[in-house]
Amino acid sequence: MTLKTETVRSIGWSATSQVARLLTQILLSAILARLLTPNDFGLMAMIVVFSSFVAIFSDFGLSSAIVQRKEVTDGALSSIFWIGLGLGALLTTAFAVSAPLIAAFYSEPRLTPLIVFISTTFFISSFGYVPSALLTKSMNFKAIAIIGICSIGIAGPISVFLALSGYGVWSLAWNTVLSATITVVFTWIYSRWVPHFSLRFGQVKGLLRFGMNLTGNSFLGYFQRNLDNLLIGRFLGATPLGFYNLAYNLLLLPLGNVSDVVGRVMFPALSVIQHDKQKVREAYVDANRYIAAVSFPTMTWLLVTAPELIRVVYGSKWISAIVLVQILSLAAIEQSIGANVGWIFLSQGRTDVLFKLSIFTTIVVAIAFAVGLRGGVEGVAIAYTIASYLLAYPVFAVAFRLVDLKVRHFLAKLRPIILATIAFGIIAFLLRASLERLSNMQDVTIIVIVTAASLLSYSFFVFVLDRRLFTETMTLLRELRPSHSD
Repeated sequence: MTLKTETVRSIGWSATSQVARLLTQILLSAILARLLTPNDFGLMAMIVVFSSFVAIFSDFGLSSAIVQRKEVTDGALSSIFWIGLGLGALLTTAFAVSAPLIAAFYSEPRLTPLIVFISTTFFISSFGYVPSALLTKSMNFKAIAIIGICSIGIAGPISVFLALSGYGVWSLAWNTVLSATITVVFTWIYSRWVPHFSLRFGQVKGLLRFGMNLTGNSFLGYFQRNLDNLLIGRFLGATPLGFYNLAYNLLLLPLGNVSDVVGRVMFPALSVIQHDKQKVREAYVDANRYIAAVSFPTMTWLLVTAPELIRVVYGSKWISAIVLVQILSLAAIEQSIGANVGWIFLSQGRTDVLFKLSIFTTIVVAIAFAVGLRGGVEGVAIAYTIASYLLAYPVFAVAFRLVDLKVRHFLAKLRPIILATIAFGIIAFLLRASLERLSNMQDVTIIVIVTAASLLSYSFFVFVLDRRLFTETMTLLRELRPSHSD
């Protein structure tokens, strides 16, 4: 089997998992949003700000180093496993001990027992770092797909049952812990890897440089992803944060289920061909064209249908999230391709350059959030969107230099998709505005009509502007279907 064929089939399994998870997450999110309050989601968002920070140090990037290196000895794998286990125990203890301090920071005493309980996920997850990295390195995305589906398929319904039983925010906490536990159990079942009782730091020394730079980048990336939540929770409160968090996570569902699907496969695939820059360039550009062809219209559709979508899926109490969804959908369009530059840095082993670039981008984002906070939660969303587009060119330029790719060449490949997105977006917006004037028109009916018109018009414009992309996409969709023989 060629690398390209293996990559396509791996993306197929990854996509299968993500589609199943996406549909399940949307259903669970809608159910929980009706059973719980914005304040409940805001409390969990407060915890995630700090748990995400602690997670940065979970394995010091050694799992990614396993994937990037062509060969890793079994002794090194065992050493990494025991190091990760020790770090997991240490992080669980540290996060649990810090619970009263975090609760005092937010002036929310209810957070203390929640944080202590959720802290156990760090130790639980540490058992799965090496087995998961080995599945990724071998591009066994069929197993990874099954693991992901089982995790949300088992933990999700349990959290809904707990919410129905009156557990409130604790139903969300249990979902977090159960998801981590189920993921680890199934990862061990599929990896069939057993560590030796050996710990030799000398065998992992060569991997630490890669991992430490990646950890430094993750450290800075944490602030970019969570500073908005931190500031909103601290200065505006749990309820505004609940609205912001729902809008942000709603956009992450399609964004993550497109970019992340391909990204999980592209990192190990590009690592295999890392020394052939021409192949890396071609694979990177092609992958982003396909991502943009799906993510750009999806984000635009969310922007247009947000008023009806929020009312139908989440209910009237979440109306304040509508404008946030519309603002952040613009940022998500850029992020769907902007975040993918990490593939280049990681596959080329240049996490040092990635770390330095992250210092610059973090400073810009921090300034933007500080300024945007004066405009309330909407101001923060606007600041994030503006910063995303201001940073796009310098980030692309630095990353593309590593593989001799020109930014203008990359953007030229996306031009037909951009034009098709703008054209269908105008049609969808005008159609929705017209339908809203009909007083007897139901929200669900408007969504259905606008969605159908969006699919037809976007497909038409892509066919007219880039027939080759249209044909390639149709062919790729057929190839993506994972066969039972895989």
